[in-house]
Amino acid sequence: MAARKGPKSYVVWVGRQTGIFSTWDECSRQVKGYPKARYKSFPSREEAEAAFAKGPGGAAPARKPRTASATVTKPATSRRPKATPSQDAPAQRYDIEIYCDGACEPNPGDAGSGMVVYREGVLAELWYGLHNPQGTNNTAELNAFHQALRVAEQEIARGASVRIHCDSTYTINAITKWAGGWKRRGWKKADGQAIKNPEIIQPTHALYERLKAKVAIAHVKGHAGVEGNELADRMAMYGADQREPAFTRYQGNQDVAEVLRLKRG
Repeated sequence: MAARKGPKSYVVWVGRQTGIFSTWDECSRQVKGYPKARYKSFPSREEAEAAFAKGPGGAAPARKPRTASATVTKPATSRRPKATPSQDAPAQRYDIEIYCDGACEPNPGDAGSGMVVYREGVLAELWYGLHNPQGTNNTAELNAFHQALRVAEQEIARGASVRIHCDSTYTINAITKWAGGWKRRGWKKADGQAIKNPEIIQPTHALYERLKAKVAIAHVKGHAGVEGNELADRMAMYGADQREPAFTRYQGNQDVAEVLRLKRG
């Protein structure tokens, strides 16, 4: 008797959210209407995990199953190495997905920060601002991350699971790894020199320390076709261009294609 085949798994390399999904319905929500989406179906979870780790390569788009399952199954935890704040996010769903980014042109010069909030996989909010005429890429990224943590705090308080995506390894490491040592040394580096940007790092680290057991931090590759990261980038540039000092919710059309046509950093 032939071995019974298990359920298919679907890999999304480029889409609204990337990762491994157990049903076509979940996969299609990430790729339908998304420009240049890259995805494919695999006959087993193991093959999907291996393909996701290698990247899209020459993979062809997945075919929609003939019959859609009525039950949506939450994807199992990936067998890839356990994620740390500086690694790409594992294939796991969260109630709230927040993308943050900073931009500065020139560097140093006009800086702005941006943030994107997804609720249950649906684009919900776009934010921009915190213009600094003498800012840097790092200050813009740190400011954006701070705002993302503030939103995370509110969402966690109402019982939601939250993940923050940031494309700045400096920001992630500064807040989640290095700041503890800096604080013990009176906000100085190991060589005794004062750290840069303490006015942002200190309150951001304090907020992270309160939330770190409840919020996931993930590194996302910048300008790699991930919708949330691309949108946050446009919002950061918009904040710098508009010279908006406050962090403000975007009131324009939230059509993804339209926002992505804004100036890119």
